[in-house]
Amino acid sequence: MKRTLLYLYISLSIFSCKQKVTAENTTSPAMGTDDALNIASVDTSKVFDINKIPISDKDLGVFPYLSAPEKYGYGDYAGGIKKSHFSDFDKEYFAVNGKLIPQEGRTCKVGIDVLNPETTEFNSLIVEKSFEKAILALGGVQLNNIPVPKSEIDRVGNTELINKHYGYSIGLNSLDDIKTYVIRTKDKEVWIQFCLLNKESGNITFLEKQKLQTLTIEKSH
Repeated sequence: MKRTLLYLYISLSIFSCKQKVTAENTTSPAMGTDDALNIASVDTSKVFDINKIPISDKDLGVFPYLSAPEKYGYGDYAGGIKKSHFSDFDKEYFAVNGKLIPQEGRTCKVGIDVLNPETTEFNSLIVEKSFEKAILALGGVQLNNIPVPKSEIDRVGNTELINKHYGYSIGLNSLDDIKTYVIRTKDKEVWIQFCLLNKESGNITFLEKQKLQTLTIEKSH
């Protein structure tokens, strides 16, 4: 986090954020949060397969889909979400069953903080449960709720995670508290990962998986 943790920062730009779903107030009409948690999780003893993730029929809205919980905001010191937090094509490593898996696509990488530190202290549990409830209500599945071993960080390396900024939502001092989710619809695959430090702040990454278009080779006449 920005005050006591070493975090990985990104500064790429393209898209702006418009319509969002409020994280704290989103509810699932089909099931309660506890029931959803029991259903919407992966078996950590098996190799992850995206094709086994149920397809959600929920309308996700406009990227990055979720607003911050009430009394919280995006940006350092909740300064607001900016164009520099977005990229039309980027990369991020996501923790899945304790392993780091790279994904590429459209991203929003941004900090989370309280709007008014004079009246509100950053509560990581409130933020975590608010995002969890909203993501599950959209048909999301939790992919990581276990520690990421230091050996996995070493395997990927600082060049990828720090120098290239592909580990924005991985707190190197909080490897036991990285939360990862995926939402799969008929035409989208959305990854969400955050790491929070209680009484401090947090970082979150939204990634909508995409592939670059193949370049057209022009032939001489």
